[in-house]
Amino acid sequence: MAAALERALGSVTAGEAAAPVPVLVLGPAGSGRTALLLRAALAGGGDGPRALFLAPSALPRLPGGGDGDDGGNDPRALQRLELRYPPSPAALARELAALPARPRPPGLLLLDGLERYLGGAPGAPARLAALLLEAARSPGPPRPPAQVVASLRLPPPGPHVLPALRRYFPAECRLRPGGRLRACLTRPGAPPRRWRLRFGPQGQLRVTPGDGDSEEDEDTEPEQDGGGDQAWG
Repeated sequence: MAAALERALGSVTAGEAAAPVPVLVLGPAGSGRTALLLRAALAGGGDGPRALFLAPSALPRLPGGGDGDDGGNDPRALQRLELRYPPSPAALARELAALPARPRPPGLLLLDGLERYLGGAPGAPARLAALLLEAARSPGPPRPPAQVVASLRLPPPGPHVLPALRRYFPAECRLRPGGRLRACLTRPGAPPRRWRLRFGPQGQLRVTPGDGDSEEDEDTEPEQDGGGDQAWG
């Protein structure tokens, strides 16, 4: 779901809409995957969609206010956000199975720490991706599916993981740590979009347009520290 990330990064203009393409957020430890998912959840302030954020463990804190339209300074944005912490693959499967029965299902479904739900079975990545996309579909009166964003820590836990996930997640947002954090969003039929990211002392995520550099990272890049605790994973 590239649209939510583009709203979070400040690149969607008024009236612009995009199809809900599932997107995979990729990056090593300290690259800001968690913070970016939360920014996507809060983007739009009180006018954004209801968001469900799933993670294997509780967040140390909610994000502070940032710049642009990240919703961090709008208390109505937090009222749209539901945080759930299923600790195991079985608990996550139960959460996802219960979503279609909700009277008000979320419009945005975010899964942080996808790698911690995979286990060791070769078919686990495809099964989990299929569960996420099925849970995003709402039964009953016609309505668009929830937008799905999931984060995966690099390097992936096995060589089969990324190829399997990419069958279900056609869009990717790659976070590249280093002297400064960078984000690159790629999706079918559209040119890449790039941003520079910076985290403030309270976890604020500040975003500026990228410089158009086109270097690519390897799927098995070594883990680096892209901002420590401020970067939230």
